[in-house]
Amino acid sequence: MERDPLLDPALAGDPRLARRARVQGECRNRIRAEIDLPAQVNLQGAALTGLLSYEEAELFRAGQEWILDMLRSARARAADPGRCGEWPSPPEGLAALAKRF
Repeated sequence: MERDPLLDPALAGDPRLARRARVQGECRNRIRAEIDLPAQVNLQGAALTGLLSYEEAELFRAGQEWILDMLRSARARAADPGRCGEWPSPPEGLAALAKRF
């Protein structure tokens, strides 16, 4: 089980670190709501062994790009307290693909 980074005593005195931990946690939760960690690992294994159809592989690749976009967005949000807006949208069908794995 992961520790909540917001409970870390080292973050208590630095609001920038606390903000970064909050943003990272929100990013992680949004990603895992769409495609959880076991599904990511299973899909990677299926992709490496050639078990995905072309369409599934393209969707998985788009999902990986979305995760990278989410991480970039989280870094930008953590660095700029005034930054708001929408999180990147996941590719259509990613959650359905994840449920199959």
